[in-house]
Parts: sequence; C-alpha cells; structure tokens
Amino acid sequence: MGPATFGSIKLVVKNIFEIENLIHHINTFIPVSSELKNRLKSICKIETFPKGHFLHKPESTCLNTYFINKGLVRIYYLKDDKEITDNFAAENEWITSIYSFLKNIPDHFHIQTLETTELAGISLNDLEECFKDYPEMERFGRMLISAYFLEQSERIISLQFNSARERYQFFERTSKNKLQRVLPLGMLASHLGMTQETLSRVRAS
Repeated sequence: MGPATFGSIKLVVKNIFEIENLIHHINTFIPVSSELKNRLKSICKIETFPKGHFLHKPESTCLNTYFINKGLVRIYYLKDDKEITDNFAAENEWITSIYSFLKNIPDHFHIQTLETTELAGISLNDLEECFKDYPEMERFGRMLISAYFLEQSERIISLQFNSARERYQFFERTSKNKLQRVLPLGMLASHLGMTQETLSRVRAS
C-alpha cells in the first residue's frame, strides 16, 4: 500500500469522525436512524478553512448552513463603515446567514472564520430534500430554528434592558467556550452593544 493510498484512508477516517460529531449532535434532539445517518453522510461536505476565510459575503446568496466540528466563526455586518458582530459560533453549533439561506436571496452579512475551522456544510437543496424524505429531520430543523430565535430574543432583551456589566456577564455565562478566543476585543464589544473602552473597564472590574 503506497503513501497516497494510506493518506486517503486517513482522510476518509477523519471525515467519518467529523460526520459522527454532527450525527451525535442531531441525536441529542431526535433519534437518528441508520437511513438518515447514511443520507447525512452523503450530503455533508467536510472542509477545513484557515483563519480569516469568508464563508459568505454581502450581496451574495448564502447557499449552505454549517455545523462546526472545530473552530470559531462570526457573522457580522457593516454600519457606518464599522463592523457590528451579530453572533459567534464554535464547536457543536451551527452558523449561516439565516435570512439569505432560508429566502434564497442576497443579504448584507459576512461570515468569517476567526480560527482554523473544520465545518460540515449542507446545501439548501440537499437539506430540503432531506426534510422531505425524513420528517424527523424536519422536526430537528424546526427545533434548531426555535432555539436560534429564542437566543436572538434573549440577546435583544439584554441589549435593551441590561447594563454593560450584565450584558458581559450574560455572554460570559452562556458562551464561556468563546470568551477567551474572541480577538480583537472590538468584535465582542460590538456584539454586546458597547465601546471597547467600556468592555475593558467591565472586564477589569
């Protein structure tokens, strides 16, 4: 067996492991049959991207949703030439430009890796076919969307009613696995709706 063949076997083993992460995640919401498992293996595209890579840019349609095996990703937009971070996603979480993905139209968001990131990507067409063939997968999708909107609602409430310290403490409590990885701090400050100076004071106190 030559080196190339051996290398390809290692790659296959790695890809199977990464798909198993996704399947284990879905299985915490719904039972995953062997048939659904095989479908997921066939439609997921495993890719690794370097830090700073753009998965999506403004004025384009986001055609994929991504499950993160390893790494950190953010979604942001520009307002008055300033970057405003909408959200972060890390291991065992999903990220997409949700409006663009679901409506199949362009939007104003960037999705960028903040670390070397391993992703399992699923296209909208493949996901819709999977929903059609596996009703339990469609139920998982509804549960995921509900969780996303609940998270966004909690963030909006926090921005409207909580102090800078409370907003930071909320992120610290709910996103501890990301807290020390988000750099520069301006990204986190914009996400929390405060200046970087205010964030520095909150962190130091």
